[in-house]
Amino acid sequence: MPATTSPSFELTSSRVAQRHPGLGRVLECLALLSSVGPLLAGALAAALGQELASPLFGQMARGILAWSEAGFLAGISFALVSFLVTFTPLTRRGAVRVAAGATGLRLTRGAAARWIPRAAIRSGLVVPEPRSHVALELHGGRQLEVQVESEEEGARLLAALGLGPEARRVAVSLASAKRDRAATWAYVLVSMLVIGFANAWFDDLRVFVDHSALLKTKYLMLYVLFSWGSRSVARPVRLVVGSDGVLVERPLSRTWLPYTVLTAIRTRGDRLLLVRQGDDRPVELRAERGMARALAMRIREARKRASGGAAPRGVEALERRGRDPAAWREDLRKVLTAGDYRATGLTLEDVRHALDDTSAPPDRRIGAALLLRIAGIPEAQDLIRVAAEATADDELRAALERAAEDALDEASPSRTVSGAPRRARERG
Repeated sequence: MPATTSPSFELTSSRVAQRHPGLGRVLECLALLSSVGPLLAGALAAALGQELASPLFGQMARGILAWSEAGFLAGISFALVSFLVTFTPLTRRGAVRVAAGATGLRLTRGAAARWIPRAAIRSGLVVPEPRSHVALELHGGRQLEVQVESEEEGARLLAALGLGPEARRVAVSLASAKRDRAATWAYVLVSMLVIGFANAWFDDLRVFVDHSALLKTKYLMLYVLFSWGSRSVARPVRLVVGSDGVLVERPLSRTWLPYTVLTAIRTRGDRLLLVRQGDDRPVELRAERGMARALAMRIREARKRASGGAAPRGVEALERRGRDPAAWREDLRKVLTAGDYRATGLTLEDVRHALDDTSAPPDRRIGAALLLRIAGIPEAQDLIRVAAEATADDELRAALERAAEDALDEASPSRTVSGAPRRARERG
């Protein structure tokens, strides 16, 4: 941490671990390309040689296929390294001094120190069991775990970093280590079998003098599509908890749950149950041990903060009501020139309340952001960015960020600018 910056919170952790699932996914892609690439490229060159009656392509195909066995072995190696990188954490045991502040996080063990800028930390969550720790999501898919003495200590660490429920949303991948390990090994096994058959197809280079090469090329292309599709469908569920609601992202669907429709948040073992108003069937999510309880606590706290008082009188004037962005901005400007918000009875505090009111319509919050920018409030950009960082609604966050830069126009997210409710798409 820079010498001029004093940390707002310090603790001593007995265990700090980091995982690199993002790097693991990159290695998985390299494994697929290494094992299938030479075969697919060779088959395509052979098919072109037959179609164009060109011996050059046949020679090129033989040269490429000569690397197929080496590529297959490299693919297996990449898959094994991916497995190790994804599921084996790099652990620092022993006393690690952790200093957290608004500018970032510093980890010190003896003479060694590591500095993580605040901009590199995406979100954080206190996980109470089996041992209390703070799970931090870093950019690049990295994950950092800092063991703490209690949940209160973990909450203070997050607050020092500005990652509390009032300041920033949290995005969590509900992956199961056991399921991911099984899926990885099954993927490697299937790949070995399929690539083995493909190698057998091309053992005899005389295949390129008949018309079966094109058919075998199609089989290989189907295998590549199957591999990418299976990895996409097997992608873990992602849960985003914001100041205004919860977003559940499954491989083939997205479900938006504003706090106004959530009537109960429960846990049952390793399952998180989100009960909606008027729906007897809850949204059920499975998480690792301890994570379900941590998410339930975070959602309850965020929902409690979202259930603020009644909206101030006159804030409806901030809503778009069918106007194009230029006319909307001009009418907001007239509110100012009419006498410091008195035309509608609004005060600066009312406008700030509308910006932070997570139960308000999206266009009202965007109107409040625009009015703060039009009024030239010095801290307007910071206030708007804090509101944007805390929301789980991706479109609303994008619109608020554009409003913070005073760049909201017709190119901004149409659903949010129009104020229409988000469509929750569910399957199964």
